[in-house]
Amino acid sequence: MKNKILNIPVFPLSGALLLPNGNLPLNIFEQRYLSMVDHSLATNKFIGMLQFENETKNTLYQVGCLGKITSFNETNDNRYLINLLGIAKFKIINELKTNKNFRIFSVKTDNIENYNKLKKNNFNRKLLINKIKLYFNNKNINIEWNVVKAIDDKQLINTMSMICPFDISEKQMLLESKNFNDLNEKLITLLEFNKNNASNYNSLN
Repeated sequence: MKNKILNIPVFPLSGALLLPNGNLPLNIFEQRYLSMVDHSLATNKFIGMLQFENETKNTLYQVGCLGKITSFNETNDNRYLINLLGIAKFKIINELKTNKNFRIFSVKTDNIENYNKLKKNNFNRKLLINKIKLYFNNKNINIEWNVVKAIDDKQLINTMSMICPFDISEKQMLLESKNFNDLNEKLITLLEFNKNNASNYNSLN
């Protein structure tokens, strides 16, 4: 997708990171967001994922990720189980006034071709995997290493960026990366920073 102006429903959800080319499963149960999914399915299947910059003040970060619904299931207790495929980053232009119970924004998407670039000579897969191992071992989080080793470079960078339990501002920093090399560098920095912080905390207790 190249730069486009779109009007899309937005799902503000702190702590949930969707990146271009990534997949984000969601369990939808609030009525306004059930309505949002209905609206999306009836139009272009697009939903914008955004994080709260300040949830108390209801302010959002200006950069989010456009997702497309690729799977949909309705449960017996009236929930929607959907999967969003990340299409492109976007920047908010303005919020539209509507009579709907969910928010709709006019946004401008980034050129995904620019984001998808990964210069192999600037990427050290072994280093990234070692940093991931240290981070998850320190957090006592189990992970299927055979799966990690089998996925390609871009998927590895994307998946780890999305699943690591970083804080909201750190996840936003990852989202605002210019391309895969930039994302990889930020991911390594956060893995190292959080590992060291956890080690320092443990040493004090």
